[in-house]
Amino acid sequence: MLLFEAIEREIKEELKCSIEAKEIFNDNTHEYEKFIVNLITLKCKLVGGTPIATEHSKLIWLKSENLKSFKWAPADIPAVEGLSKEKV
Repeated sequence: MLLFEAIEREIKEELKCSIEAKEIFNDNTHEYEKFIVNLITLKCKLVGGTPIATEHSKLIWLKSENLKSFKWAPADIPAVEGLSKEKV
């Protein structure tokens, strides 16, 4: 699937690690005042290396129950809500 190949390539390029895309977790379209965003969230498995912040100042890992402690963009909220309910 092209979507899976794209995320695997982007993660390798931007985070310097390898993942395996497993499944689509959430597909949400959100209409902001001046534009529309279609955000597709994928479940992935880390298969090689350790993520390194190359495009951002830092990376943090959160447990699913702590996801709601951050202020998220409106388009992100459906995926965050779904992930926060998951048991790992």
